Order: sequence, then C-alpha cells, then structure tokens
Amino acid sequence: MKRLINFSSRFRILKGGKISLVVSALLGTTTLTFAAPSGGIVTSGSANISSSGKVTNITQNSSKVSINWNKFNIAKDEIVNFKQPNVKSIALNRVIGNEKSIINGALNANGQVWILNSNGVLFGKNAKINTAGLLATTKNLSDEDFNAGNYTF
Repeated sequence: MKRLINFSSRFRILKGGKISLVVSALLGTTTLTFAAPSGGIVTSGSANISSSGKVTNITQNSSKVSINWNKFNIAKDEIVNFKQPNVKSIALNRVIGNEKSIINGALNANGQVWILNSNGVLFGKNAKINTAGLLATTKNLSDEDFNAGNYTF
C-alpha cells in the first residue's frame, strides 16, 4: 500500500520572508569560497591589477602606489603577488568595504605592502608572508600624506 504525504502543508513554513532567509543563508555560505582581493582602484601612483584563477598580480609601476579595495582577503589556496620597482617601493592597500581582511594564503612582494582596514586585519595559521616589509593597521592615511611621506597614523 502506498502512503501519500501532503507536502503542500509541510512547505508552508517556507513561504514569504522565510524563503528569503533560507536563500540568504545559502548564498552567504557560497561567498566564503572566493576570497581574493576585489574591486581594486588605483587612487595614486601607477599599477596594473590582474587575476587568473587563484592568483592576483599587482604590477607596481611607481615607487608608491595607493589602491582602494572593496575587499582584501587571501584564502588558504590563493596567492597575491606584488611586483614592485625595488625593495623601497610601497603599495598602500586601503580597504573601503565593511569587512575585515583575512589573510590565510600567500602574500608575496619584493617591496613593502601596507594593508589599511578600519574593520581589522587578521592573519590565519596558513598565511605565508614573503615581503620586504609589511604594515597592517586599522588606521587610515590619506593619499596626500602618503605621497608626502607623512606616515602619521
């Protein structure tokens, strides 16, 4: 004997706002898989930003560059490379989004990398930092002060 189940009454709880809550929860978990820096805009100096798969390359063409990012994260299996003119070069990375930066992958640079994020910068146990210098802070620095060498935070 077959047993019939009335599914319409069981799924009524997912109507309206509850469906959007379930969809939001599902979409929220999928965004965690892609963590590379995103939305990079050069605000002073000169640089080219490119991504291919899990690798992001920033080729810096000036001794100082300032880049505003929506997000600056590096997942465990991702790599971010800064190719800079020399060891004294500085790449200021200002995060203007609302999330903290989580560095859990590889950050490589032949010069200095600065990460400014008012929401915080966290380095996980899988982070691999290979730079001539690294500064991570919750303070901000204007492009004008950065270019003038006024590094007061």
